[in-house]
Amino acid sequence: MNDSISPQKSQSKKALQEATPTSPTKVVRITKKGNTRRKTKPRAPCWQHFSKYSTEDGENRAKCNYCDVTYTMETGASTTNLNNHLKTGSRKPQGNTSDLKQAELAFTKSSQENVDLATWVFNQDDIRNALINMIIMDELPFKFVEGEGFKFFISIACPRFHLPSRWTIRKCCLDLFNSMKNTLKQSFQKETSRICLMTDTWTSLQRISYMVLTAHWIDDEWKLQKRIINFCPISAHRGESIGQALEKCLRDWGIEKVFAITVDNASSNNVAVDYLRKKLVHRKVCVTNGKYIHMRCAAHIINLIVQEGVKDASISVDRVRGAVRYIRASPSRL
Repeated sequence: MNDSISPQKSQSKKALQEATPTSPTKVVRITKKGNTRRKTKPRAPCWQHFSKYSTEDGENRAKCNYCDVTYTMETGASTTNLNNHLKTGSRKPQGNTSDLKQAELAFTKSSQENVDLATWVFNQDDIRNALINMIIMDELPFKFVEGEGFKFFISIACPRFHLPSRWTIRKCCLDLFNSMKNTLKQSFQKETSRICLMTDTWTSLQRISYMVLTAHWIDDEWKLQKRIINFCPISAHRGESIGQALEKCLRDWGIEKVFAITVDNASSNNVAVDYLRKKLVHRKVCVTNGKYIHMRCAAHIINLIVQEGVKDASISVDRVRGAVRYIRASPSRL
């Protein structure tokens, strides 16, 4: 029975193919060269917000148009990760997204009373640099950018901005420091005026000795400049150790034209300045062979005078302080 039915099926199928016209969709997909399929545009809605590109290694990836996040996207891969990114992690702006670089009107304060109208264009790098400057100036921890409150604030204030991690912020701060250090090095080489140095040392609660070095100079526009060029731990408060740390710092910055070094009246500082004076005189970069290179700190001298003057009145001062502490210890007494 099966043998008698199969020829009938084949004949009916052949007749049906001859009677049915060729489908128009097949004509569109087949080219003149053969069965090669034409490239079609992605139909998923998420591709309106992503762009495909290939890396140098030949890997296909998809890049978000708003926050520069990339995902692996090989042929036939699912778009679930792209849709999840648009729902949760994307900095997609509200409204029309056809032109993200279009200028917008913004009000800027030229003074406390006047407000000017200017144009503003979203720039990821400018906002990131402003965030780095805020962290440095306000002495905020790097993990500040990962706080939930700050993330919520950025999502409302600037939804397009891709918030970096604490590790990215740390790297950017180091890059900014190295860039400013190189710029300052070049300015030291170009400046014609001599540089005055001021240093101080102290010991922390962890019994670690530190030294700070500050440079003062007048630039070519006759403006007084001040920069902290070194902050480092030292082995001890000995004069030779301080002198070696100063010499190492000056070589690192390429500073040779030193006019004066201001320190307090500690005996170790006298040894440090003498050590550095010999090095500078040997290089022939001192004024009058370093005769006036050692400057005593006036604030330290005044402090010593005041302490010596109130030494006889220390008992009275202690009694006054004790009375004030007693009164402030209770609201009723106050």
